[in-house]
Amino acid sequence: MPRTKTSRPPKRDLSRLCEHVLRDQLRQADEMRTLLHVPQLRDHVMEHSGLHFHFNPDFIIGIQGASCFEFIQERFVVEAGSLAIIPGGIPHREIVLEREVPFENLVISVYNETVSVRLQGDAGERKASALVTEYYDTAKYQQLAQYLEEIAELSHSTDAGQRLGIKGLLLIYLSTLESAIRRVRHAPPVEKLKISQTRRLVQEHLGNAHLGVGFLARMLHCSSDYLSNLFHRETGQRLAAHINLERIRAAMTMLRTTPLTIAEVAYATGFESQGYFSRVFKQIALKSPLDYRRSIEHSVVELEGRPRTIYASPIG
Repeated sequence: MPRTKTSRPPKRDLSRLCEHVLRDQLRQADEMRTLLHVPQLRDHVMEHSGLHFHFNPDFIIGIQGASCFEFIQERFVVEAGSLAIIPGGIPHREIVLEREVPFENLVISVYNETVSVRLQGDAGERKASALVTEYYDTAKYQQLAQYLEEIAELSHSTDAGQRLGIKGLLLIYLSTLESAIRRVRHAPPVEKLKISQTRRLVQEHLGNAHLGVGFLARMLHCSSDYLSNLFHRETGQRLAAHINLERIRAAMTMLRTTPLTIAEVAYATGFESQGYFSRVFKQIALKSPLDYRRSIEHSVVELEGRPRTIYASPIG
């Protein structure tokens, strides 16, 4: 079964709910009856009081009740059965609206080889909070994120083929997502589950200087040798090499999108010395951190100077 964490006992099987909802959305998309909300593609990574953003897009499916998504210059309401795409880098917040039925929606995100699905409910004070979260491994995580970004761009296009383009991309996205959830749901082996947990923990602790095989083994209640051998057997990659690769991927994102110094990026990604960071970076990226930053400076004007997620302090 997929990995699950809860803030309260789940009221339903989230995997089954996802499959049912996605199949229903596939039918609606095929019949071109989808109600889709997408904000204007502006105000990328701008700091604004009370709003936050993520670099990867979120896909929202209304289950019951409603919530309002607010942006710097606009807002929209996601009701039961409707969809929303929040593109990467767009500052926003979600406010639960009062309705006769309790609020619930699904929030689907992707990051390194993982799909995250959250069933959200009303946490009080009109705030949405995860009731239960499940994670599904998929090699197609990059395609899933790309489909959403392309749909977002098409949604504000005046091209004559806009509706058909959105339909096609939405069908591919929904079917790929449903397949990933269905595949993982059917009782993956315990060892494969441990690999999934390992990948998740690596992502959660990238900035921790203590992250390593021993650190992960202690968190997963197994020996370092067992975990190292299992990871290599199942993935063909050494676990220590995987950790360094993910750290360098995160560092590359920071070098592209933030004004942090190379030393600050090194420490933010868990390296205790800039020299070691630079050596590992060059081994993986085939150029130094400074050369990498220089090579992409001309293409990152829009994402200049921001961290991954910003929660601004209220004004006043």
